[in-house]
Amino acid sequence: MKVPKVFNIGPVHSALLFSVAGFSATAIAQSDSAAVEEITIIGRQEFIEKEFTAQRAGANVDAAKLMNQVPGGAAANNGPLTGQIQYRGMFGPRINVRVDGMLIHGGGPNWMAPPLHHIPAGLMEELVVEQGIASISSGGGIGGAATALWKKPDYNTDDGWKFTGDTEAGYGTVDSGSSLSGVLGTSSDTQRLYVVGSSDSGDNYESARGEVAATQYERDVYGAGYGFRVGQHEFDIDVHKIATEDTGTPSLPMDIDWFETEVWNASYSTMINNIGFQARVYGSTIDHGMSNSLLRPTPDFSSLPLPPFVDDDKRRVLTDSDETGFKLSLDWELAGGSAIVGVESKDAEHNATVYDPDFAPFFVNNFADSEVESLAWFAQWSSLITNRWYVEGGVRVAQVDMNTGNVDAFPAQLVDMNPAMWPMGTPPRAVWMLREGFNNSDRTQDDDITDWVLKTRYQATDSLVVEVGVAQKNRVPMYQERYLWIPLEANAGIGDGNNYVGNPQLRPEESTQFELGFDWEVGDFYLSPRFYRRNVDDYIQGVPATNMAVIGVSANANGDPTPLIFANTEAEFTGADVTFGFRISDNWRFEGVASTVEGRRKDVDDYLYRVNPDNARLAVFYEAGDYALKLEQVLTAEQDEISATNTLDPTNGNNSFTPTDGYALTNVYLNWAYDANFTISLGAENLFDEDYVDHLSGFNRVIGSIVPRGSRMFGQGRNFFGRLQYRW
Repeated sequence: MKVPKVFNIGPVHSALLFSVAGFSATAIAQSDSAAVEEITIIGRQEFIEKEFTAQRAGANVDAAKLMNQVPGGAAANNGPLTGQIQYRGMFGPRINVRVDGMLIHGGGPNWMAPPLHHIPAGLMEELVVEQGIASISSGGGIGGAATALWKKPDYNTDDGWKFTGDTEAGYGTVDSGSSLSGVLGTSSDTQRLYVVGSSDSGDNYESARGEVAATQYERDVYGAGYGFRVGQHEFDIDVHKIATEDTGTPSLPMDIDWFETEVWNASYSTMINNIGFQARVYGSTIDHGMSNSLLRPTPDFSSLPLPPFVDDDKRRVLTDSDETGFKLSLDWELAGGSAIVGVESKDAEHNATVYDPDFAPFFVNNFADSEVESLAWFAQWSSLITNRWYVEGGVRVAQVDMNTGNVDAFPAQLVDMNPAMWPMGTPPRAVWMLREGFNNSDRTQDDDITDWVLKTRYQATDSLVVEVGVAQKNRVPMYQERYLWIPLEANAGIGDGNNYVGNPQLRPEESTQFELGFDWEVGDFYLSPRFYRRNVDDYIQGVPATNMAVIGVSANANGDPTPLIFANTEAEFTGADVTFGFRISDNWRFEGVASTVEGRRKDVDDYLYRVNPDNARLAVFYEAGDYALKLEQVLTAEQDEISATNTLDPTNGNNSFTPTDGYALTNVYLNWAYDANFTISLGAENLFDEDYVDHLSGFNRVIGSIVPRGSRMFGQGRNFFGRLQYRW
């Protein structure tokens, strides 16, 4: 094992982090550390440093899949570029996911472009996941914190300017997927200028049973950045454009027609009289189109005697969102420790409208000028109070204001034009009633929330560290959960096949969490288990709708006679995860990761939806000179803790209120550092072409696919892959 050391990045915060990235040529050239990314203690403590191995598999282009290698982590997939981070049973908006410090709350109302969609794996330097209870300085979110960082060239440590590059090309057989990416830059000791670009594309993937429809993808990314540093001043700015086209999301009712996304991000840091100052401002503009007839057969949900509902029901949705934010912070030495105080804000506006390409008058405003404005103040103090005892405490106070405009729909306008023609009991009248009730309601919501965290780590012996933490964190409802006025599947990618309606009166979730952890290292062996329990008051969950207008519209026009309405419930999460490993010899070592979590409703006897089953990853590594070999076995248990609320609903086409079987996948990875610049990666995933179902996939919505409609998605079959990386 490596000699413990401290990565002191200043008095910002102290927390255990997982750094998740791919094999690097540098790491392979140094045989003792081949393919190893470290879990590091950031701050001032000198406790045990462990090794953690993570690898960007094959030609994988979805950065969210790296979470599968994090203890307690997983990826909830609705499509090849639509993976959402899951951590310890929570996913989606409950996780604080940032891209270089930016908060991007999903592209579109159904999160077809979750936060990590906006950074391709080939252009990502690393994904850092904070273990357990996230520090207050990391920001909000009740389910954990993760940050993805773009690749950027380093400043030149010598005189003059240098030209650098980081390029790679990959290919995978399971979907004929190809990936090209590059970062080209020039830098001096005070300035750096760079451009980035990538192109990812693939066909429908093959499962062990055959080709899975509506799983193709295409995404192009390009951008530029500039940075300078003079003395203690450092400034960076970058802009990126993400263009996604013709990409499947089979667990959602539509596929991606296009995304046109522009993001910009600027940061500045300095030291003034031993006080650190950091500032970041950023923004994003997302235009998005989706279609239910682009990559899949058009569904026929209704035979109402209205033009939009006769024969097949083609639909297009056009959405846009604008988001801006900033974060300012000061940090300094205080009372033998490190203090940080700051303020963070984010404003966003979202719109979404449904159209019928075959009947121009038809439209439905999903969301009209839905605004979310947040402002948060935070303070944190941490200290290594003795050479064996570390403590951390923090408080975050936030105010979130939400509102939305009036909505409308073509069926409601029919009633406006001729009320007598559409009396009570007709579908247009039901839509009219929903519109009138929504527009005449008080939709303004102001929420004040307070988060706090207390953590301590104690070096009990030379080989054992004990960590204890407790926290209370809150989550304000999304605009979808409050303002979805008509029953549709526009719910941030829940992917359960149900129609939902919002509830403007929802209260924020309040999560209370307890954590107990141990880091034990003896010789060449290490073991790091974590145990946790989280109670969530006012947990936001869909429950059966009782409004007859909602039920009528959902059944007659939108194909689901049993829609759900977002409501405050009670929930709890209990689980454990562990990393462990040992060195077998100079060239061989063994590592493992295992996780278990149970998510339950407390107000009724039911489990929570889409919670990761018990799982383990066991790997043997062989490292010699320029070569690194990894043999991995992925073990996933049966998941029989199924949410009846979300999945026991045969009337909407679901047939998956049954356990998902356990499975075992075998993966092989080989890396060869041809020289200090050129690396070749080869391997096979699911080597034996196992037929399996990923419990965290949503339910298939595509008619005519090899996956029955309403069944969970089949897992990917055997994938042979290769990747070339050249750095200079």
